[in-house]
Amino acid sequence: MPYKKAKPGKNGMTVVYSGDSSVLVKKDGTLSWRNNNPGNLACGSFSKMNGAIGCNKGFAVFPDTETGSNAQNKLLKGKKYQDKTIAGAMVSYAPPNENNTEKYIQYVTKKTGMSRDKKLGNMTPQEFDKFTGAIRRYENLTPGTELKFRTLKRVGDTVYRMEKGKVVGSFICHGRKK
Repeated sequence: MPYKKAKPGKNGMTVVYSGDSSVLVKKDGTLSWRNNNPGNLACGSFSKMNGAIGCNKGFAVFPDTETGSNAQNKLLKGKKYQDKTIAGAMVSYAPPNENNTEKYIQYVTKKTGMSRDKKLGNMTPQEFDKFTGAIRRYENLTPGTELKFRTLKRVGDTVYRMEKGKVVGSFICHGRKK
C-alpha cells in the first residue's frame, strides 16, 4: 500500500502513515526505522523532492525504506559530495555540532575497509554500496512494532477501526491536528 502522508505521534515515538484506505502505525524501534529513513536524512526541500511524505523530529519520513535509501544514494551521488573524501563527506552529512563525526568516520572506514581520504566520486559501485551500507548500519534500523489498519475514522487523537460500519477497535495516536 503506497502511503501518501505521515504524521508524528506523541514525542515522535510513533509515526502514523496513511493511504487511501489504510493506516500503518510504527511505534518504538529507532527513529530511522519509524521514519523509513535508513540514512536519517534531514527534512527539507531535498528530501521532499525525493519522496518524503512528512517530517518527524527534524528528519524526513519516507513512504517506505526503499524510497529513503534511494534519496540517500541520490544525495551522496550529487555534486555536493562527489569531490569530498569520506572524512569530508561525513563532516557535511553528520556535522560535528550534531554528531560525534570523528567516531562516525572511524566506524565507516572500519566497516568499508576504505581510507578516510577516499573520494566518493572515485568509488566503484561496490565501494559506494559498502559506504552507504555502513552509514545505514550506523544510523541503526532497529524495528519496533507495526500496527496495520484498513478502514479508520479519526476523531481528535482517537483513531477508530471500522468494519461494516461498526467500531471494532481504537487507539490514541496523539498526532497533531491541522
